Amino acid sequence: MKKGLKIAIAIVVVVVVVAVSFLALYHPPEVFTDTSQRAAPEQLDPATGFFTTNGPLFAALFNGLVEFNGSSTSVVPVLASSYTVHNDQNYTFTLRPYAKFSNGQALNATSVWFSFERGIIMGQGPYVSDYPGILFNSTVYSYSGIAIPNGTLQALEHAGYKIPDNAKYNNSGTILTDQPNYTVAAMDLDNILSNFNYNHTEMEVMEYPYQALVVNNTYNFTINTMVPYSYLLQDIAGWWGDIVEPSDVDAHGGVTYNTPNSYLDANGVIGSGPYIISSVGKGLSTIVLKANPNYWVVGHTSQVPSIAQPAHIKTVVIKYGLTHADRLEDFDRGISQISTIGPTSFKQMINGFYNKSERTSALVHSYPTVGTFYISMNMQDKYTSNLHFREALYNALNYSAMLAIYKNNYNGTPEAYEELGPLSPIYGSQFYNPNNFPLPAQNLTAAEQNISAAGKAMGFYVTLPNGTRLGDTSGSDLSSHTFTITGISPFNAVETSEITVAIDSFKLIGLTFNSAGVTESTVNSWTNASATPQFVFLGWLPDYPDPIGQQLIPVYDASEGGAFGGNDAWVDNGTLQSYFTYLDFVNHTDQVNLMPAVQKVVYDQFAYMWTPMPNDVFFVSPLVKGFVFNSITSAYFYNLMTLTGKLIAPPVLLTLYPVFENFMATIEYMVPKF
Repeated sequence: MKKGLKIAIAIVVVVVVVAVSFLALYHPPEVFTDTSQRAAPEQLDPATGFFTTNGPLFAALFNGLVEFNGSSTSVVPVLASSYTVHNDQNYTFTLRPYAKFSNGQALNATSVWFSFERGIIMGQGPYVSDYPGILFNSTVYSYSGIAIPNGTLQALEHAGYKIPDNAKYNNSGTILTDQPNYTVAAMDLDNILSNFNYNHTEMEVMEYPYQALVVNNTYNFTINTMVPYSYLLQDIAGWWGDIVEPSDVDAHGGVTYNTPNSYLDANGVIGSGPYIISSVGKGLSTIVLKANPNYWVVGHTSQVPSIAQPAHIKTVVIKYGLTHADRLEDFDRGISQISTIGPTSFKQMINGFYNKSERTSALVHSYPTVGTFYISMNMQDKYTSNLHFREALYNALNYSAMLAIYKNNYNGTPEAYEELGPLSPIYGSQFYNPNNFPLPAQNLTAAEQNISAAGKAMGFYVTLPNGTRLGDTSGSDLSSHTFTITGISPFNAVETSEITVAIDSFKLIGLTFNSAGVTESTVNSWTNASATPQFVFLGWLPDYPDPIGQQLIPVYDASEGGAFGGNDAWVDNGTLQSYFTYLDFVNHTDQVNLMPAVQKVVYDQFAYMWTPMPNDVFFVSPLVKGFVFNSITSAYFYNLMTLTGKLIAPPVLLTLYPVFENFMATIEYMVPKF
């Protein structure tokens, strides 16, 4: 009995070794595996999903009127064949008459109107963050809680819808306001979008000229911004400009204002891009894409920019959230063609790659990321409301030790860069650090002086590692209190190391810290200062290259605190607010002239500790050609890639690949786990 078992196991081990060796040598052409995304996408509906993990997926599934031209920040027309711009406020697009969705339905100006109106009225992160003051009135949104495209309410009334007024009275019965009932308007718009059938009344709404979104005719569409805005094309080039198929939305729950569509979030929505979703794994752990069999570009490739070319690779398997070990092993064995690992594992990844002749740094594709990473200090919370307390932490943090974490262990290159947030160096010295302030650096003398001043002002003292007490020695002992740094779990190795550096740094001024990880859905519940943790380890990436509207204001404007903004420190500074009222929609010259004064106020807040900005790093197989990355949308483009499919295994083994694959799946449950 025992002898037979040993023989059986020996046979299994031999076969497993052969199978594993085979898999390491050959990955079948036409099947492409991506294991670079450390977390699953937030949602599969582009009107809802707002995290960077959505970038490559949405770039594959959807087209927009215009899109970023590969890695560039400039845009090219895609669904539109051309566009005209008048005074940076009126943008008119001529659509390609041969464009269609992957289910064969025609794509025209009504589809564009539907997609933008739907995204805005749903009130989720992408559209609420990117179009206030541009396509919908942010003041109306602030008091009504409803984002409705500018002029849509009037378009509804023009078409015969009755929108009652909401009269508000004071104690003497005098009318204070006489505002339209935006809830009724939102419900009417929901009804149109959820039963989209192009009847006479609906067309009257869509063709009303005095609104943000106008259908001029079947293949002509206009966007009218509320104020002149020169970044509109870059704005709609992100996935918050993706066009979705109306009947697919209507068949799966329709549209409800301020509400995500749970079915589409879990299963996806039909678009017009080069790929379609073939299957979705449990918990979005795996998504399989197939080349769009009805891709509208086929037959018109010479007329369409290269970013929209048809897919060369027919099947893409995206595996989300694999462990570090699995990502490393799958890439080194040739099972995945794109992966990522932290800088401390570069040498292991490169030296373990199955093709010895390719074991070089050429496997690494590293891109500086536009954005800012930080540990925020909630300015409306106890202790962190005190400027000296915040400045003490700012000065105590060991920034050089933080950057050293990012040095890869292959050639020592840091896979990150230091910056003085919230703006990025990509915007040039006119916007980034016009006052030439020093980069953050540890200064323990200044840190001790500030923690002492904070203690005297707030009635506490701290005890330094050498036993010295600083602050109000007759007050409470703050060293016995534990503060928490909160980030999104699970922390990867680099993030864990950064948090450790921060905790060790703050010990030097007598403060005790620990860390906690939460889910992305929990982050979305941080809708006010009291719900937001005192210290948040997170970052903000712009959706398009507008330095003021997409980086400065989101991180410092009082209205941007909360789930869909970047102001995790809940800064509310009157001087900054007055600047922001003016800055957002003025000309470039006026913005540049005001930036030194703005930066001085921002710098003096000490609301954030600016941590290194990590590069986007990908390991790409030499078999893959045409890898292009856009740092604004965090997207690379499967349709631009080709897979050479070089054969390393003997041809006779090719026919056995399915057998090996099925056998491996079977014995996984037969062989004991040692």
